Amino acid sequence: MNVPRFYQPQSLDAAEAVLDGSEAHHLLHVLRLRPGDQVELFDGKGIEATARIEKAGKRQVHLAILSQRTVQKPLPAVVILATAPPKGERFRSLVEKATELGVSRLVPLRTAHSVVDPRETKLDKMRSVVIAACKQSRRSHLMEVASPVSWEEFLEQEPPESRMFIADHGGEPWRTETISGAERVTLCIGPEAGFTRDELSQAEASAQRITLGPHLLRIETAAMAMATLAVTSLFSRQA
Repeated sequence: MNVPRFYQPQSLDAAEAVLDGSEAHHLLHVLRLRPGDQVELFDGKGIEATARIEKAGKRQVHLAILSQRTVQKPLPAVVILATAPPKGERFRSLVEKATELGVSRLVPLRTAHSVVDPRETKLDKMRSVVIAACKQSRRSHLMEVASPVSWEEFLEQEPPESRMFIADHGGEPWRTETISGAERVTLCIGPEAGFTRDELSQAEASAQRITLGPHLLRIETAAMAMATLAVTSLFSRQA
């Protein structure tokens, strides 16, 4: 049986911790845990702790830290997913699944054909989705959700050592050996109308175009297919 898991961004290097807000509400009113029950806390940066509920108020829960441990990142490289956001709940699903897979950072892209440009309030909701997905998948490092950037800005910001790939129907098939030795893998997904020729040309010197099969895919499908290829390749590399 999995021990209930809660996000505590404050330091876990102490004798006690306090949960409040949505995490306390979930513990008290959804799971209905009580003093004496044990839970797991994580700070989103790789620190976990086993804790025991000591006191439960109406809006706060006080816990005793019983043990603490550091969880190493499971992949040997950073995985960046730069994508034109899809509409509505499809964006939420993309964020959730990218978190579960192990993507390190998600960057919403503004492109010539983009139709969604999420505001900071929307991004804050997506960051809450990341926390929930980490709790469910037992991931201990939060996926970062960055602020939107233009395609040009993104290309300028990417370090030269990054191994960059663009999902493109006319590209080459994925090969695991293409990320051999990489410490940073960047996956780029365009809007449903695709990147323009100019946009593809701008990335020609730094990125490899990758096909994801015989059919045209929606944004979130392409993002998950590409992330799965990269993560499984990296995971098998260190096995």
